[in-house]
Amino acid sequence: MGTGFEHTALAVFTTLAPMGAGAFIALAYAFAVGKPDEEAARRLDRWTALPLAVLAAGFVGAFTHLASPLNAFGVFAGVGSSPLSNEVLAGVVFAALAVVYWVLALAGKLSAGARTGLLAVLSALAVVFAVFCGLAYMMYTIPTWNTPLSIVQMVGYLLAGGTVLGFCTVGCARTALPKGAGAVALALVLAGAVLGAAGFGAQIAGLEGLRNIWGSAADLVPAAGALLGAFAACGVVGGALTYASSKRAFSPALMATACVIVAVGIFVARIGFYGLYMGIAL
Repeated sequence: MGTGFEHTALAVFTTLAPMGAGAFIALAYAFAVGKPDEEAARRLDRWTALPLAVLAAGFVGAFTHLASPLNAFGVFAGVGSSPLSNEVLAGVVFAALAVVYWVLALAGKLSAGARTGLLAVLSALAVVFAVFCGLAYMMYTIPTWNTPLSIVQMVGYLLAGGTVLGFCTVGCARTALPKGAGAVALALVLAGAVLGAAGFGAQIAGLEGLRNIWGSAADLVPAAGALLGAFAACGVVGGALTYASSKRAFSPALMATACVIVAVGIFVARIGFYGLYMGIAL
């Protein structure tokens, strides 16, 4: 049992890494629907460094959780049998392909078809990465985490966080999008907020029936409801800011504010999630 803050490094990872990965869904939309001209595409390619930097910051959080950074190499020994190893592998595969895409785009080596294909693959891999992030916590020895709701939450955080970060990137690159882009962005952010809140809320609701020798799981995080409410509020505010920002070509200032607010909401929810740690016997 704990407060959740003992897993701060993992909370940083599961907040920032899905945000960075999910941003590529918005980038795929920007290129497929916005069809930017050559100059706008170059600006957007340069600003793709932003979601990649957020993704990298997330992985730094994961590495600091290890007793020694050298232990990172040992993580891959459990691929196929360890949910944690599978999660890291999914993240590394996504990151490697994202970097390849970025380098090729910056070098001007991508045709329109190749770009569309790569972004579609990256969007799918981002969702796969979020699923594996959730699967990593489904272990029978920790019944409070061992639920498909762990996956639902991570997919929600990917959509909510990735959308605001992706459209922030679009705004920073001054890339014009069609009139309906604001509604699409709002829908994605709210869909992510609903998934994340529903997953976390249902997990909290199921705690009463879980007990060990120390007591009920429902007593682990007394403020769990408040943390859930904080995330939901951050998601709604982030969505509203995103929609308002779309009226100003996704104003970088408003979108950056939305990114911070949604990231804080996700981080708070993740701290609450980790605080629900309860082993079968301890």
